[in-house]
Amino acid sequence: MTNVNNSKKSKREQIVSNARIIIFIITVIVASITLRLWYLQIVKGEYYSRKSHDNRIRNRRIRALRGIITDRNGKILADNSLGFNLQIIPENITRDNIDELAGIIANQVKDLDSATIVELYSKCSAYTRHRPLTLKKNLSTDELARLEARKYELPGVIIETEPLRDYPYDEVCSHIIGYLGFINERELQLEAYSSYARDDLVGRTGIESRYQNRLRGQDGLRQVVVNARGRELEAFTVKPATSGNSLQLTVDIDLQEFAFTAMGDQVGSIVAIDPNNGEVLALISTPSFSNNLFSTRIRSEDWKRINGDPLHPLQNRSIQGCYPPGSTIKPLIAAVSLTDQLIDVNTEFFCGGSLTLGRTNFRCWNRYGHGKVKLSRSIRESCDVYYYNLATRVSIDRIAAFGNKFGLGLKSGIELPGERYGLMPSSSWKLKNVHDQWYTGDTLSVCIGQGYLTATPLQIAAMYSIFANAGTYFRPHLVKTNGLSRSDSPDPAEPSINYNGVKIDMRDKDMQAIRKALWMVVNNRRGTGYKSRLTTKKWQMAGKTGTAQVVKQDLKTLKKVSETPWRFRDHAWFAAFAPFTDPKIAVAVMVEHGGHGGSTAAPIARQVIEFYLNKTDSSQQ
Repeated sequence: MTNVNNSKKSKREQIVSNARIIIFIITVIVASITLRLWYLQIVKGEYYSRKSHDNRIRNRRIRALRGIITDRNGKILADNSLGFNLQIIPENITRDNIDELAGIIANQVKDLDSATIVELYSKCSAYTRHRPLTLKKNLSTDELARLEARKYELPGVIIETEPLRDYPYDEVCSHIIGYLGFINERELQLEAYSSYARDDLVGRTGIESRYQNRLRGQDGLRQVVVNARGRELEAFTVKPATSGNSLQLTVDIDLQEFAFTAMGDQVGSIVAIDPNNGEVLALISTPSFSNNLFSTRIRSEDWKRINGDPLHPLQNRSIQGCYPPGSTIKPLIAAVSLTDQLIDVNTEFFCGGSLTLGRTNFRCWNRYGHGKVKLSRSIRESCDVYYYNLATRVSIDRIAAFGNKFGLGLKSGIELPGERYGLMPSSSWKLKNVHDQWYTGDTLSVCIGQGYLTATPLQIAAMYSIFANAGTYFRPHLVKTNGLSRSDSPDPAEPSINYNGVKIDMRDKDMQAIRKALWMVVNNRRGTGYKSRLTTKKWQMAGKTGTAQVVKQDLKTLKKVSETPWRFRDHAWFAAFAPFTDPKIAVAVMVEHGGHGGSTAAPIARQVIEFYLNKTDSSQQ
């Protein structure tokens, strides 16, 4: 009994002892917490209160880099560089010191006056005062150094780094690459731009516009701890930025640069295509413009100069210029006539210098006539009367349908915004748009590349690619990367040609007859392009000259080119391909008001072709 009592007593003492220990531990913890709270709130209370007021955390956007654009050989056509933007945080600046601050800034930064800074500051609402307000983009190194030297006198002033677009070749390929512009209020309302900010730059023309969604990266986010003066104390990356996807183009920038130089001061276009796959090797439109001017907000004087230029440098003549193609259309007219068996290669017409239809006299460019002319000579010497006779045999609707197969009157679908259709007229088109029936005289004009017929330089280059490869249409394209679709653009392109790699419905013997005639244009002494032949024996060029009349001139008062005002002179065309036996390049050159195709456009085409063949030949050795 005694042992049981002793056991119970021992347990009670153990419980009491444990309780005392627990109470002691709790007392120590409570005392420590109380002491710490007293220290933080009483001893350090003023310090932490001031620090809480002075230091704030802000979210800052990390701007993403746009994707790089390269040529077919990997040379960079569109890159990114670092720009420095001057910004202020309005809530870190009081109304009492904004005038003094604005004066200091205006003295250090060009083209920025203190009144403008004060006005921008005053317009900030209570809801936006915590956001950075940009005063000037892309500061010069001198401006940046001046501001850094006085940064302790500039509370609320920060320098933001921003990636800027840089175009190493500038004017050489500005119509291909395009330029950027600030997003506008209308676009911000669209669902396609829901993820954009008000100060974002978006592609406005060219590849930059067509593949805006692909080239644009995803912005990141960083949190910045700043003090009351707006200076950054610490920064933490919450979400890293993701760069945009790169694009490789089919363009050969060396050829592009050479062709641009070859055009000199001429107004017009050069388009070079690989006839075996439709890859665009060069696409020139002159005069050009500097797309580097648009990397930041373009200055008003620069915009007025470019936009007010009467030669319209912003227009991409290669895909937007619609011109009568002149005699470059004649091989197509011959092709449809042979295909429909309206003639054969030996069919002969007499050219006495003109052909009379009704009361109208349609003259040949050779006022003395060519005499008896067969198909080969009609192309070689570009006899107009031969094609007037064909016009009396073939209907305009058949020409239109056949021309569509060669890409005329249709958009090619090239990856550039703003491409135009040109015009391949038909009887129904005239009835709808001119409200008159189609006459045979209209067909006569079309058959020599005049009248209602118009085409872009790209369409002519694509058409001659078909003659180069002996009958297959390849859609011209600029982007070499596979797997891209129209969904890469917020604005889907308009309907265009829906066939690619399709064989034209022509007999091989007819195609070869036309190809041989095109060879004679350049290599026969009587050919209209003989003076521009390639003198290298291993390469031979085939092509066709064209002279498109701008205004009708009476034969009796016909003036020399040098005596005719520039705007009234004929357009000069030359379309060609080489080497004749194994074509690697097809070129169309159009010089606005250049006069005769054989003397103005053909020499340029020859230089371009020779440069490219020399380059490809040396790279294969």
